[in-house]
Amino acid sequence: MKPTEQTKNHVIFNYIAPARRKGETTVQLRVGDVQKGLGWTNRTPSVFSTLLSKDFQREAGVKLVEKSGGPPSGGPSTTWNFVYQLLAEDGPTAHATKTIPSESSFNSLFGLCAETFKALGGGEEYLRRQRGAEPDAWERYEAERQGAEAGK
Repeated sequence: MKPTEQTKNHVIFNYIAPARRKGETTVQLRVGDVQKGLGWTNRTPSVFSTLLSKDFQREAGVKLVEKSGGPPSGGPSTTWNFVYQLLAEDGPTAHATKTIPSESSFNSLFGLCAETFKALGGGEEYLRRQRGAEPDAWERYEAERQGAEAGK
């Protein structure tokens, strides 16, 4: 996933969506806090440009109302603060936000093919058949080790 998409998803999931659930009308973000939340260093220009982009604002359903705290040059800095107005979700200015999978959604995929593998005799049996009759490296190692132990 591109850094821009990671930034969008992180901000929407961790800042925008919780603010909407609380009924807040604005949300304030600091570039340095977003970068730190992503576990990044030296990605300030990427985070800055993503938070400034119209694409992000449209996707998140927000409107930038204030940008403050940065250097006089106006360039990227971790000190920039962005204040966004949360747009009404049912109004004419509403924008659809992407559904961002949570960790629990990912975990719900665990065991997705369990029944299929069970019908095929289990995952190991399925892999054995896919490889053909030849045992894999670990099976050969075990067979050699057992043969060496038996010969002692």
